[in-house]
Amino acid sequence: MTACALKFSTVLVALAAFLSAARADDNLVGQTREADATLVVFNTRDPESRALAEYYAERRRIPADQVIGLDCPLEEEITRRQFTETIEQPLRTLFERNKWWSVAKSPRGQPEVKTGRIRFIALMRGIPLKILTTIPPPAPNAAPDATPPPRPYGGDPVRSHDEAAVDSELSVLGAFDNEHFGVLQNPYFRRFSPILDSSITPGLLLVARLDAPTADTVRRMIDDTLLAERAGLYGWAYIDRRSIPESAYREGDEWLRQAAAECWNHGIPVNLENTPAIFPAGFPVTDAALYYGWYASTAGGAMGAPQFVPGAVAVHIHSFSAGTLRDPNANWAAPLITRGAAATLGNVYEPYLDLTPHLDVFNERLLQGFNFAESAYTSFKVLSWMTTVIGDPLYRPFAGAQTSGWQREPDPTTAPWISLSKQLRRGTRSGPMQALYLESLAKENPSGLNYEALAMLQSFHNEPRAALKSLELAGTLYKDPAKSFRTLIERLRIMQSLANKTEALKLIDRSLRRTQPPDRAKLLTDIRHEIAPPPPPPSPTPKKP
Repeated sequence: MTACALKFSTVLVALAAFLSAARADDNLVGQTREADATLVVFNTRDPESRALAEYYAERRRIPADQVIGLDCPLEEEITRRQFTETIEQPLRTLFERNKWWSVAKSPRGQPEVKTGRIRFIALMRGIPLKILTTIPPPAPNAAPDATPPPRPYGGDPVRSHDEAAVDSELSVLGAFDNEHFGVLQNPYFRRFSPILDSSITPGLLLVARLDAPTADTVRRMIDDTLLAERAGLYGWAYIDRRSIPESAYREGDEWLRQAAAECWNHGIPVNLENTPAIFPAGFPVTDAALYYGWYASTAGGAMGAPQFVPGAVAVHIHSFSAGTLRDPNANWAAPLITRGAAATLGNVYEPYLDLTPHLDVFNERLLQGFNFAESAYTSFKVLSWMTTVIGDPLYRPFAGAQTSGWQREPDPTTAPWISLSKQLRRGTRSGPMQALYLESLAKENPSGLNYEALAMLQSFHNEPRAALKSLELAGTLYKDPAKSFRTLIERLRIMQSLANKTEALKLIDRSLRRTQPPDRAKLLTDIRHEIAPPPPPPSPTPKKP
């Protein structure tokens, strides 16, 4: 046992708190078998980490003896040795001591997990985020004939990396292979069974973290997930493709196209951005239940001020999207959580596109009712890699009230979304049928939401002229100026695709004559300049000598 070894501490959650779950308490859920298979881990050096662990365990009714503390560094980035001595080895000791798994010799003579009771791990804010590489950088100013240090696997661009997210490294805690270097294949990739019902090796752990720039934000994440599970997660899916032809990037665009199609099939209306740019600043992102996008370095454009519904899931593909979770404005993961999302995925270092989460798989599993951790891990091709999973691992945003055990009256604010979703699902996997059902709903119950959703569906199925008519109706029916303005931008987007420059310019000029908030006025002006670039300023007249 090293000097940095485990200081094991069991958190006793007050019995009274658990008994209160028997009452109709909005902050607690019923006991589930997933909760019984979950380990909660906090950092004993951080008092807030312990408090968050207690808060989460109480609300998820996780057994008190499965809430444990580790004495590990407070920094987000740690060395491989620190990870091994203060996190990996202490956890293995606890798994064996508490009989959370049984281990026997494999045919090769290596330790192998035969059975496992713990399948989920929730890391609390305070547990380190990422592990530095052990590979030394090239020596500065090395002589031209100097022999470079050997690189594992002949310098393979993937297998010669050993930096990793702590979450991903812990997912293979049961591998017992201290000699492995870098990436490991994920046996759960694209599986379609809950982890507790799966034949996958019991040594595989689904690890997520409840982490954010502040402890209050983590508590809000926990509360929002429970609220969404009881009331259902309803709203728009905002999906931001790039539509660029390079084959190296086509895969990411295809993930997002598939995600959009799957959202429509599950009754979720989609606002799809198909240009190389991200959703622009000034574009109103309201009632956002889902957001998937790529590829900007920071959370800007419309996602600088989104309106997420409680429990929203938001993911942006970028190499360093989760390089830190302490700065609310750095990269993507921390800003998305700070601005209201309850769950996200991110990369702590450069992951390569194909080894980032396959968002089509992640989205499909989520919509099918899998929990957040299962949806995430079925979307990873590899483990012991760069991806961190941020949110409640047990969160089921689309399983609804049936999973939490509570029967509640529908929220009046969600009634229009429920009606819209039912109509879309009547025509599942048939665009024309969905459009017919939705058009019937819009005529029977004319609203901005129904007509905007109809327009977005028509646009998705390449009916731009029908979409223009629906958007015009939606704009007149919306009472909210922001939503009405969004339909205006959507009309302009379609007009541009139809090369209808004259009508688009007239619409912009009429809109600019009305008073607009500065960000919306700028967006309209920017679109005008795209359609009709202003003449360059005249060159200065040279002075005569």
